Amino acid sequence: MRNKIYCEVCRIAFIHKGEVKLNQEVECAVCGAELKIQALEPEIKASRFIDDPATEINRRAENFARLRGYTFNEDKELVLEGLVDKLNMYGDFYCPCRFENIPENVCPCLETRMNEVRKKGHCY
Repeated sequence: MRNKIYCEVCRIAFIHKGEVKLNQEVECAVCGAELKIQALEPEIKASRFIDDPATEINRRAENFARLRGYTFNEDKELVLEGLVDKLNMYGDFYCPCRFENIPENVCPCLETRMNEVRKKGHCY
């Protein structure tokens, strides 16, 4: 069975193969965010699985890198710290490299999800 799930982090719907149950944790196939199934009817609804900020963003980054076949450079910890700082200041994991705190810049940012890393060889 194929189930379409909307990710509230990257704001994209993805197909989850297999059975989906209430309160099940699933990984967004687009951004790597961990989501928890909140409702099955009339459509599947999932919300971000909240963990302590450092653990959540580290898992999201690791999942995204694994899904895309990316590796981190030596600045990984510095970037993750910047993401946690942005969460504490502005309420979400906005890209620490960008000034605008808008939905398109929630990590992984829209440009990164649209394969800019593959084109440029590095993140913004």
